[in-house]
Amino acid sequence: MKSLFSLFLLAIAIAACKGPKEDSPLDAAFSPSEEHVEKINTACFLYFGEKDTVRLKTLIDGTTVTGTLDYAFFEKDKNSGTIEGEIRGDMLIAEYTFLSEGVTSKRQVVFKNTAEGWKEGYGEMKSVGDIPVQANIDSLDYSHPMVLSPSPCD
Repeated sequence: MKSLFSLFLLAIAIAACKGPKEDSPLDAAFSPSEEHVEKINTACFLYFGEKDTVRLKTLIDGTTVTGTLDYAFFEKDKNSGTIEGEIRGDMLIAEYTFLSEGVTSKRQVVFKNTAEGWKEGYGEMKSVGDIPVQANIDSLDYSHPMVLSPSPCD
């Protein structure tokens, strides 16, 4: 009787140790790969004016946003860098770390999702720990014509 019980336990142990479970096709369809998730959560926006260009690429995870932001204004130094911030309602508020003329700098950027597209807000700046930030986010000016519209990501 004891050996029969031992054989039963051995059979259960072998059945439980089949190795890692392979995903069924249904599981795979509802568990997208990292690349697929990144494509879903990645969005690109572009302003292409007569002589100016602004490119914004965002990767959104919940309310957290990371990405890249590049400015190319006519007869001005190009700025190219990264953003880290958050979505608050219809606004993207981020710290922009950028390289211009070989110097790395930081400043706050605020974009508002308007009926026309994403528009950067401009207003009075103040310094917080050597980083320029908007003095009053609620009173920013979005009346300029520079609108970042959805664009294919490169």
